[in-house]
Amino acid sequence: MTPVIHRARWIMLEPGNWIENGRIVVQGHRILEVTGGSTITDGLVMDHGNGILLPALVNAHTHVTLSSSAKPHASLGFIPWVERVIRDRNAQPPHEAARTVRESITAMKNSGTGLVGDFGPHVPVADAFEAAHILATVWHESLGNDRDLPPLPESRDNIRYSWAGHAPHTTSPDLLKRIQMADAHLGRRFCFHLAESREETAFLADAAGDWADFMTRMGIDFSGWDCFRKRPVQMALELGLLDRNTLAVHLLEINALEKEKVAQTGTHICLCPRSNWLLHRKLPDIEGFLKLGIQPALGTDSLASVSTLNLFDEMRFIHEHFPGLNPDVILKMGTQNGARALGYLDMGTLQQPQP
Repeated sequence: MTPVIHRARWIMLEPGNWIENGRIVVQGHRILEVTGGSTITDGLVMDHGNGILLPALVNAHTHVTLSSSAKPHASLGFIPWVERVIRDRNAQPPHEAARTVRESITAMKNSGTGLVGDFGPHVPVADAFEAAHILATVWHESLGNDRDLPPLPESRDNIRYSWAGHAPHTTSPDLLKRIQMADAHLGRRFCFHLAESREETAFLADAAGDWADFMTRMGIDFSGWDCFRKRPVQMALELGLLDRNTLAVHLLEINALEKEKVAQTGTHICLCPRSNWLLHRKLPDIEGFLKLGIQPALGTDSLASVSTLNLFDEMRFIHEHFPGLNPDVILKMGTQNGARALGYLDMGTLQQPQP
């Protein structure tokens, strides 16, 4: 395969590390050389002029199969929003669902995303990710009570499949633990939503209230769950769900002591600030996580709760609401941190791989 030589005025190898008038030599999906000059002269030259070459962005948490759901329903409150999203998703014809998935994935590609962690899927998404040349981990999500896990599709070169639990307030403790063990057997990341909403915290406190009523309407029997009178993070810690092979998403309803305990486990975390603000009018404690040595990844969540799946919009939002954060730190959240959180250690940077 003939190498491709990319030239540009600026190349960001990683946040804070730049080359001026640089070249990147690529063969297939592999970086052969990154330099101010090049020892490789044979190949197709792509000159990007005064542009900037960055590592591909990493959207570590989204739901592309919810791309047709209407964001304005968030104003109704969290539980009515959830009910409307489920109703909209179930009412969508398969061909329309496939179209909106393709459009959403193409939009991510066009805004610089090269790696995605996707939850679902309600409709098949692998072909759309492959057509867009995006690498992805696709988590098959489970809710409700303990049961055997459905078989996963066979992974492809660009697509890794894994199981996921939805969250402590929707998925039984036994099923969450079963999924974690199954993912560990595959050598894949275990992922679930954790401590996202006040409704989750209230439900786990006493197994009553609005969320309990919603679960009953959904036909989920939680009477045997051994997880109540605990906070979400406390429950996850006691179950052993948090470790270096876990990606926990949101962590919005978390106190200082819980943050310290999460840091001690080495758990990867993914934050979705725009979605959190729209649904809960609250932002994650990004600076608090960073002070503890936790390196958050970023996700957009779905078009049911944000206006775009553009990770630059997510980073811009963080810059506006956390003006004290160094922009390099924000860029790292959208590149290196996301790649590590998803387990793709050779992505998130334009550094030449070590032999």
